[in-house]
Amino acid sequence: MKKLAKLLLLAMIFTLIATACQAVETEEYFDQDLDNPGGTKMDLGGFEMIYEFGSNESEGLITENVLGFRPDTQFADLAKARIKEVENDYNCKIKINYNSTQRCHTFISLSYAGVFMCDVISGISDMWADAARAGMLVGLSELEDYIDYKDEEKWGNRSILEVVYYENDLFGLIPMGWPELNHSSFGYPLAVNEDIVSLLGQPDPREFVEAGDWTWARFRECLANYTEVEGTETKHYGLSAHWPYYTEMFIRSNGDSLVYKDENGNYSFGFRTPTAFKAMEEAKAIWTTDLSYTISSQMNDSVEQTVDDFVNERSVMCVAPTGYLYGQDARISLNVDNFGILTWPLGPDAQPGHVYGIMENNNYCIAFSSLSSQTESSAVIINALYEPLPGFETAEDIKSYMEHNFFFDERDCNNFLAMYYNQEYNYFHYDMRTQYVSFLERSNRTVTEYVESVRDVADRIFNEDVMPSVRGIEAVWGTYGEE
Repeated sequence: MKKLAKLLLLAMIFTLIATACQAVETEEYFDQDLDNPGGTKMDLGGFEMIYEFGSNESEGLITENVLGFRPDTQFADLAKARIKEVENDYNCKIKINYNSTQRCHTFISLSYAGVFMCDVISGISDMWADAARAGMLVGLSELEDYIDYKDEEKWGNRSILEVVYYENDLFGLIPMGWPELNHSSFGYPLAVNEDIVSLLGQPDPREFVEAGDWTWARFRECLANYTEVEGTETKHYGLSAHWPYYTEMFIRSNGDSLVYKDENGNYSFGFRTPTAFKAMEEAKAIWTTDLSYTISSQMNDSVEQTVDDFVNERSVMCVAPTGYLYGQDARISLNVDNFGILTWPLGPDAQPGHVYGIMENNNYCIAFSSLSSQTESSAVIINALYEPLPGFETAEDIKSYMEHNFFFDERDCNNFLAMYYNQEYNYFHYDMRTQYVSFLERSNRTVTEYVESVRDVADRIFNEDVMPSVRGIEAVWGTYGEE
């Protein structure tokens, strides 16, 4: 597959080189004096920064958005005002080209050909992981005089940004201080229909989370108690889930992480421990034998099918991608009258209070092109552009907005944000997830047999694709896994 991808990429490059003569070369500006010891705003001499902004086609917002926000909304208006403010304060222009995320592929192809496309680009984060490895992006340490990339409240903590660390630097940023953009890019909390739970005469499962009693045993009880059968027909199932998401979360529920670091500082693939095996066995037992009758989903069900089962009250709980809870396609929050949010139930070996989410891809990751002649000026602009929006200066301001507009209970927002701030990157882009979730598909093998069957592939991916990111975090922060 990788050889085929390289051949296709070469074909694209030759095509782009053939048409590159039509591209307009960017005007070369003399470097501005960007020394700014007094902290006052800088005069960038009329520099026009080209900002390529990719939007997910499924969101229907390729051209009709303002830095990711729907037009004619509060945040779109604030973003428009911020663009004008920065242009006036810094004597610059910001030319924003709104396109689909496919434009990210074009950026990589043009960069391979040495053709300038933009100064800054925002798009899906795994594309920038590839671009960083190919030398197409500027490392943030080179721009530290102009943008404080270690400000994790503004630009994302190291676990959320793990995808764009590489060897000795960080190569991308996420606007963490802006509402909405990033809360729809992680997984996978459990959504629960509180009205059905009440009608069934069952206790609110959020109380289990609060009491530290949200365990595998409680989860099993809920699955059984929420499944309502009338005659030969199941009126409500306990759970709907896209099986890789279900397995992805379950495997971490006994306290394990993808990257294991021993007491001597040595790293290894983290899902070969007895505790991880125990989690896999539990996930498999619930799905395939003990409680399979409580799960509405089949192995071939799409994500949308599993979410729609929940929206249509076919299931009481759902493994919920957050893009369906909060963001452009928030069909759960728009259609379910009263839902709750739960963290994942914990196994017997997990530390009390263990909370985690999954980072697979972020849709609004910002990177700086190595072909730009004005990366310092661009860094100044991006730093100013993504200052907190008026009225949303703090994490508490954003939390209050979320509580009021998307959730029914403060506990839902607390559970959601706890998972959000404790994400773990799953290296989906490098096919690592497939190596540890597919035991559920291989029902003819034991968990141990399956894990051993993919050992060599998992180790290769770990050494070639995971460890470069680990080394990048160590280079920037001095350590990995300790925030």
